[in-house]
Amino acid sequence: MTGEHSTGASDATAATDDDRIDAVGWWQLAALAVSGAVAPALFFVLQPGPVPWVAVVVLGLALAVALPALQVWSWARRGGRAAVADTRRWVDEGRVPPEVPEAVWRPRVQQWTADARQRRSSGWVFVGLAALWAVLATTGTTNGWGVAVVWAVLGIATLVQGRGDRVGAEHLLATPVRPTS
Repeated sequence: MTGEHSTGASDATAATDDDRIDAVGWWQLAALAVSGAVAPALFFVLQPGPVPWVAVVVLGLALAVALPALQVWSWARRGGRAAVADTRRWVDEGRVPPEVPEAVWRPRVQQWTADARQRRSSGWVFVGLAALWAVLATTGTTNGWGVAVVWAVLGIATLVQGRGDRVGAEHLLATPVRPTS
């Protein structure tokens, strides 16, 4: 996953080439690092009272490292960044190229469907957290309207994206099995 491209034509080289991270993947990792670094600061700014800046810095650094590492681990579990990008393209286009074997694409799309269902669950958890923060804000326990809005936006965005992914993947899985030649 170094992003280096190989020039050989052997099967081992082709398998290694599928494990590379493309430019979009690197940008995604950079965005996760920045988000992880900024998220604690935003959380503590939205909270009234004194801000423990040492905790903000330490938590920000930890998240800036952990979030990209978790993303790379997630890609590796699914066959690499290239495999994930191919699967996303298939789901978005609603078709799989004929040269891709059934034994390759169907398990990937099934995993995509399971991931979309998991994202849907996460989205509902985010909406529940938004409701909890809103209740706390209205009862005067905390001034958490900003945090409630952040959780609500995350929840709605996750639910909307997860629905589109799930519907597209289920459409692909409903296609009949192609005959093998």
